[in-house]
Amino acid sequence: MTMTHTPAITTARETPSFLAAVRRIEALTQEIRRDGLAAFEKAEAAYAEVQDLRAVLTARIADLRRRGS
Repeated sequence: MTMTHTPAITTARETPSFLAAVRRIEALTQEIRRDGLAAFEKAEAAYAEVQDLRAVLTARIADLRRRGS
């Protein structure tokens, strides 16, 4: 069964919450593990999305650290 997922980042102005980003990374990781090399293009797109999400998380963590100091 193929599941369709809505990308976590749809526009430059819309960013996911920290928890939503972490959950999406986990979902993408599971999809890549399940589909393997048979879905290489899908895995590439998922990897690109994970990179975008990691950038969001890094920026949010940096902001929290600035606020905390």
